[in-house]
Amino acid sequence: MKKKLLLMSFILTSYISFAQFEVKNQSDNSTLTEGQVLSFSEASCGYSDPCNFKFDVTNTSTEDISMRIFVDNLVGTDGSNFQLCFNGVCLNDVSLNSGYPNTPAPISVGSTNSAGNSLWNLNPSGTTQAMSWTFRFQAYDAAGAFPIGTPLTITYSYDSSLSIEGSELSTLEVYPTSANNELNVSSNEDLSVEIFDLLGRNVKQDNIVSGTDTIDISNLSAQPYIIRFTNNSGNTITKKIIKK
Repeated sequence: MKKKLLLMSFILTSYISFAQFEVKNQSDNSTLTEGQVLSFSEASCGYSDPCNFKFDVTNTSTEDISMRIFVDNLVGTDGSNFQLCFNGVCLNDVSLNSGYPNTPAPISVGSTNSAGNSLWNLNPSGTTQAMSWTFRFQAYDAAGAFPIGTPLTITYSYDSSLSIEGSELSTLEVYPTSANNELNVSSNEDLSVEIFDLLGRNVKQDNIVSGTDTIDISNLSAQPYIIRFTNNSGNTITKKIIKK
């Protein structure tokens, strides 16, 4: 009997620890990674502007799941004037430690929940107070009864003093975008580099210096990757490449 219980426990643990979903940025189809910070310098931007951050949630498991998004931390804000849209419902204010929607949203095997999903800072455009909102995506079983898998935590950060457009990140170039061994990077800043596979796993870290530098990808498996570049001010930009 004990052996059966141990076997069942092992099976359940293996199932629960397996990745159940992925969240992607709709603008570039990049996969969000654990702890990622989305940095913006605008508030109350237009619907089509980057600070209205639109995302997809895809069920990557072999079973139907359901999903909730929790507010784990608020800095410089009480959660008002921040719009969270998910599964067809939009809230114009969020509350610390709350989960949305109240009933986990179902996502069938291989399906993507995308319509209208967004994170949007609606505070006045002249706001100078730096703010951040930390969200946790948590998968549940199909019935929404208990959490499964590893959650994904991301932070939406607003600081009017930051401007990616004003930094040298806007001029960064990566070429070729499909390569066997090496990528060339042209940048006017020293940058840290993180490379993620499409499951969101960090497979390589590196640093590049300003000017023209290279990134060795010869040891990576042949598949697409997302590269995240971060400057000394904490601004980030992502690029997609393919390892042949």
